[in-house]
Order: sequence, then structure tokens, then C-alpha cells
Amino acid sequence: MERQLPIAILTFILVLIPFFTSCDSPEEEAAFPGRELLITTSPIEIDWQLNSNFEPDNKFSAVITFRNTGSDTFEPQGWALYFNSLRPLDLESFSPWFTATHINGDFFKLEPAEDFEAIAPGEEREIPYKAMYHAIKFTDAPQGFYFVYDDGHIENVETIHIAPFTAEEQTNRSETDRVPVPDAEFTFNRNENFSLLNPENVGRIIPTPRNITPDEGAFHLQQGIDIYYNVEFVNEANFLAARLLGQFRISASTHLQSGDENGAGIYLNLDPSADSGSEGYRLVINPDEITITSSGSAGIFYGIQSLLAIISNRDADELMIHAMAIEDSPAFAYRGMHLDVSRNFLSADDVKLLIDLMATYKLNKFHFHLTDDEGWRLEIDALPELTMIGGRRGHTESEEHYLIPAYGSGPDPTPGSSFGSGWYTRSEYMDILQYANERHIEVIPEIDVPGHARAAIVAMKARAERLKAAGDDSGANYFRLDEEGDTSVYRSIQNFDDNVINVCQESTYRFMEVVIDEIVDLHMLAGAPLNSIHVGGDEVPLGVWEQSPACRELMEKEGIENVRDLQVYFFDRLLSKLQDRGLSMAGWEEVVFREDPETGEHFPNPQFAGPVHPHVWSNIWGSGTEHYAYTLANMGYKVIMSHASNFYFDLAYNKDWEEPGFYWASMFDTIEPYSFIPFNLYRNAVRDNFGNPIPENQYENETILSVQGRENILGLQGQLWTETVNRPSAMEYMVMPRLLGLAERAWVGDADWSQIQNREQMWNQRDIAWNEFANRIGQFEFRRLDTLYPGLNYRLPPPGGVIRNGQLVANTFYPGLEIRYSLDGSEVTRESPIYTVPVDINDSYSVSLATFNTLGRSSRIVTIPAE
Repeated sequence: MERQLPIAILTFILVLIPFFTSCDSPEEEAAFPGRELLITTSPIEIDWQLNSNFEPDNKFSAVITFRNTGSDTFEPQGWALYFNSLRPLDLESFSPWFTATHINGDFFKLEPAEDFEAIAPGEEREIPYKAMYHAIKFTDAPQGFYFVYDDGHIENVETIHIAPFTAEEQTNRSETDRVPVPDAEFTFNRNENFSLLNPENVGRIIPTPRNITPDEGAFHLQQGIDIYYNVEFVNEANFLAARLLGQFRISASTHLQSGDENGAGIYLNLDPSADSGSEGYRLVINPDEITITSSGSAGIFYGIQSLLAIISNRDADELMIHAMAIEDSPAFAYRGMHLDVSRNFLSADDVKLLIDLMATYKLNKFHFHLTDDEGWRLEIDALPELTMIGGRRGHTESEEHYLIPAYGSGPDPTPGSSFGSGWYTRSEYMDILQYANERHIEVIPEIDVPGHARAAIVAMKARAERLKAAGDDSGANYFRLDEEGDTSVYRSIQNFDDNVINVCQESTYRFMEVVIDEIVDLHMLAGAPLNSIHVGGDEVPLGVWEQSPACRELMEKEGIENVRDLQVYFFDRLLSKLQDRGLSMAGWEEVVFREDPETGEHFPNPQFAGPVHPHVWSNIWGSGTEHYAYTLANMGYKVIMSHASNFYFDLAYNKDWEEPGFYWASMFDTIEPYSFIPFNLYRNAVRDNFGNPIPENQYENETILSVQGRENILGLQGQLWTETVNRPSAMEYMVMPRLLGLAERAWVGDADWSQIQNREQMWNQRDIAWNEFANRIGQFEFRRLDTLYPGLNYRLPPPGGVIRNGQLVANTFYPGLEIRYSLDGSEVTRESPIYTVPVDINDSYSVSLATFNTLGRSSRIVTIPAE
């Protein structure tokens, strides 16, 4: 699969970059309303500078600067500026220069007021303003600026300069923020806990097998090797042959086992009586042959992955593989990865790349988040508006033809023009299903309802208006998801006031049946399993349905007293529809809680225990929700631990302002998912999100996991939400290498070190275990990824470094990763000297460092003042 070259985030000149999707054939292009937009490049450049996060009333202050780079005066009237801001703006703070309007979500408009003056060529104009909360990342800055003129033409602001965040009031969320900014010295001190190990003492397989027994001798992998397979394992045999050829240039022949085989070769054997389960395997390498044995094809596939890792990470250049025996099986049946393609669209090739990475590290559930407020990404034949309108974002306030921009997606709604527009055709979706199924990954599609449903609501409203205009009054409301007479007032966490489906109308259930049936049909046609549909269910704001005539009528009819119990009613009906089709229901934790309409307090609801599988996510330390996973498991729910603190890969790696991502739950690196303790959850709590230490006895009276509850923990799942994933290769950067820590914990379960009772001793032993795992990544796995997926933009951590006694001393988070340096102020490149031992800096005034992979790609460069 061809990959785009990685783009380093170094200068923070953000440019609107076209993204590509296959849903833009000439026929479709002609059918897309909105292509008549005239969009050119603005002569205005915009600078954005954060002033302070320490403003009163939980606000921050910033400055937007207009710079006129054109040859004409920029007039003070006749236009409006549109853009996206993750942080809600203080609209009054733009006065007297602008009238500011919040359109919806993160979409805002500035219209010049009388006090805004013309900007002559070469001049600039500063506009100070305030917004809610704080901004400590470049991804917190407003984005997607464009001007719309009174005559209708649009000028895109293609360049936004973001000033560095250096002062404490810029890098801290508040004066109580104790999370450190990882400068070179901080990073060096952290990395000193880890050291380069002898390769002989470093494992070669991720995730770690349960048992490896070394043996004498070695197997010589030669050209023309024979692969003998049981009839059940033909797909696995072909996969192995393809990998041997593509990765190692070793040709292989595949043969169905006849019982007469002998001699050198690779044998894929069926053992129905194997007690390690269908995903377990036994891999035996001896000088004469290699055998992989399992009771199921998934086990054979995972044995192949372990074999390929051994071959990739061997000591010598010759294809000699040390003799050994491996007995292996997973701790959890559910080892998942979630991908949001609604907030920002990712191509089918991007999705396949993630599936490949999951398969390489033995993850088996792909949670496909296909719909949300900002986009509907799956073609539904019966309802084409879902993608034609809900699958596109561009300049609009009416949303007659497409959705408003979000997350900087810009004014052009054309699929392929930005990350805001695009979807998967039926054939593309089925191709993804088959691709995953071949790699023993089950796809779990998510249709997020009743909240986070704005794309569908807008699309069905536009459908209704179109049919009404055509005189079809009866058909207009047949699938409508909002109610015209509903005057309920609410505000979602993403700042929308109209993103919740009305659950009291029959049209909602007709809509859900059409969508569910089409998904069932697609999986059937693809020959891919569909055991569950995820229905979202999260973050439904207070205030919904309170002024709905349909809901008042339904509540009276059904005897429902609490308006929040309408969500329980809704999910009960959805569950019945899914069960009628032989499916179970998954959802975020809110699906299985009831809620007080006055306080918003949540109470576990035993009603759905068994057929509904909750994904528990909201475990922010100190929030009061930390016990949810154990409470639900003890109640009988089959729980997937999806905890934000360790598994939300959209969260930033650390507090450096140049690291993209959110930080509302935590900021973490690969060591955090690696260190997760599923069956003793509260021991994960060391510091809260603002860096405050958590007392060891903080949770001594909290809900503990019962013996039966332990059996109800299905597994673990990583999540990638994509609000800030709006640059090429950003998905790869946010996921890798954190996915390796997730894969390790999901396959192995609780680590041996986690059983140590003394807290300090436990974390010391964790550091020893992590050091070996980090060496595995630094010495072997990055090199392997460079071969398997050239151009994969996994995150390379900037090195740590200090000046001691006139010498540069440096280290890295992944021992074995190459460090290069410069002592003369020049840029660090792949030609710069390699750091191996402390270096005399002599008369140098500035020292620069970066880590490099085998392909010459570097981390972010760090600089140390020589004095």
C-alpha cells in the first residue's frame, strides 16, 4: 500500500491541504451542489498569539493579527470572516472592532464594525479577544479562516502563523497546573530510569508470549520453502507466503497437507483438542522444520505474526532463526481499537493501514465510529442525503446542501478538497470488512445516537424540506429525526444546540431500521461477521426533549415520569430491533445508566445487563466515575475497558505546546497503556490531570471487582477521536507507538509487577519491565515498522539532553533509537554526527538534538543552551 511521506510539525505554518477520497467520480462531481463556489486565496495572512491562560472567569486571552500581503488596501466593510474555534469565544470581547456570532458547534463569524479600519498593503491589525477555558497546544488555536464577500466570492486564508508558547501563563492551564513542560533536561531526567540492554536480553515479539523455551540449533529459512497447511488454514498459508516474499524476498510454495509430508518446511497444523482456545497457538522452531499448531485459524494467524517478528528481529543478516518453542494465548477475548472518521474523514487506505497495524500486534476488534455531529461516513442506498449532505462540510449557514465547517475544514465542500468531506461507498465499506476479516479482525460499526447525531438530523431535515417542496408532504417526515414543534433548549459538550434525535417519533425508529438493515446487508454481502452494532449513547445534554410535544404525549402514554428515562426507552426499543436480527448491542457507558434530570447524576441501570456491552471511558481521577467499570461488571455487564486516562489516543503525548492533541483526561505516552492494571484499577491512580499526587488510600473504600465481575471484563480498547487529526499522517502519529502498549496489556493482562503490594516497589519493578519493553521498541520494533510500512509516521520522541562538565550527555525514551546532534547551531539532519558517548561541546553556544529512524526521519529537534 502506498503511503504519503510524513510531514513534520516544525514551523507551525498551517496550510489547508487537500485530502483525497474515492467518492468523487465525474458523475458525482456534477451532482454535488455547492461546486459553484468561487474560492480564491486571500492576501491576508493571520497570526495567532496566546497571551495568558490566567484570565478571570476561567478564560484565556489571545490576539488575532491581520497582515495585508497584497498590493491593494483591505477594505473595512463588505465581508465577513468565518473560522472554527474549539474554545467557545467571548463574543463581546471582539467589540468594538467586530460583531461576533456563534453559528453552531465550533463555527464562528466576525463581521467588521464601524471601528474596524482599512489595512493598507504591508500593514497589520491586531484584534485582542478572550475565549473560554485555556489553550496550551497549537491545536487549541482557531483554524480554517476564510473571508466571504458581499458579492458571494470567498477568499481562503491559507497561512496561519502560531506564535510559540513559552511563558508559564501560556504553557499552564491555570496557576494550579503542576504538570511539567518536558524540556530537554526534564526529558533527560525521566529517561535516566532506562538504559540500553544487551540485545540478547531483549524480547523480539510484541505482545509478549506467555512462555518461550529456547532450544539448541537454528532453522535456515531458504528460497523456495514449502508451507504445508491444514485445509482450514489456506488463507493463513497464503498470507504467510505473501509476507515472506514481500518482506524478506523469500519465495514459498503452499501445499495442502496430505499426511505424507516430511523434511524441511513450515507446517500449519490443526489440533482441535488444544486447550489454549481458538486464538492460542504453539510455535515450535527446530533445525528441521517450523510448526504452528492451533485449534483455530486465528491462532494460526497469531503464530504467524510471532514467527514474522522473530524473523524480522533476528540477530544476524542470514535468515537463521534460533530454535525455540512458544506457548501463547491471549488474556482477553476483546482486544480493540476504535477509530473516529466522522470528526475528520480518513480514506479507506488509512483505515486499512490501521487494520494492518492491529493485525501485526494481535488486536482483534475494530470499532468503526462512522457517524457523529460533524459527518456521516457510510453510504446508505435508501437515504442518499446522509452522505451527500451529512458527508460534506463547506461554507454555509443554511446547511441546505451540506454541513457547516468544523475543525478547520474550510469552505469547499467537495470530497477530496479537505478532511471535512468524504465517505465510504458500499463497495469500499465491504472491501474494508473483507480486509479486516482476512486478518481475523471483527468490525463493529457505530451509529452514534441519540446524541452526537447532528449530521443525520441535518440530512433528514434537508430531505424533508426537499420532499415538501416537491409536494410530498406524507413522505417528507417519514424519516425525520427532529420535531418541528420541539422548543427544548440545550447545549452539547461540543457546543451544538441541535444534535440530539427526538426519540419520541416513530420516524426515528423507521430511520434506525433502514440503517441497521443496510449494515446487516453489507456485512452479509462481504462475508464478514456482524455480531454487534455500537449505538453510541454518550453525552446527551440536559434539557433535551423537555419541550417536545411528541415526548409529552409519549411519556403520558408509557407512564414515563423522568424525561431522562426516554433514553432508556429508546435503547430498549433499539435493543429489541437488534436482537430480532440476531445482534447484540454495544454502547458507551451512558447507555446503561439512568440520569437525574435535575442534577445530571448517574445511577447504574441493571435492565440491560447481559445483552448490552458497555464501553467504559470516563475514569478521570477525582471525577467520581472511576468505579464505573467495576460497578457494571459486578452487576453482570460484559465490560470493555476503554479508559480515557490510558487509552484515548487523541490525547497529547505530553505538555509540549508542539505536541498535538487534547488533554482533558490526561497526557500520556506508550508507557501508560503498557502500565494499565485492569484487575486492580485504582492502583493506576498516581497523579491527577493537573499533576497533583493522589494519596495511596484515596480509593480504599471504592467498589472492588468481584470474582464474578472479573469474568465480565471482556477486554481493553484504544480510542482515536479525530478532532485534531486534520493533517496528513496525523492518525499514525497519534496511534503509534502507543498501540504497542495497548496490545501488550490486552494480550498479556495484568503484568507480574502489578501484583507487588508495596506501591513504590511495584512502580520500580514496572520501570524495570518497561525498560526491556522500551528496548524492544527502540532496538527492534521501529526498525521492523520501517521495513513493513515505509513512511509510517509513528512518533519519534525528542531526546533528552543536558550539559555536564562541558559535555553533552543525551538519552532517549526508547533505548537503541539513534540520536544525532549539532554543536554549531546548524539544523540536525541524517548526516549529523551520531551520539554514542558524552561529547565535548568546546566553544559551542547552542546544542541541537533529534532522534532518527532507519529511514532518516527525525523527531522534533530540541535545543540546549550551551551555557
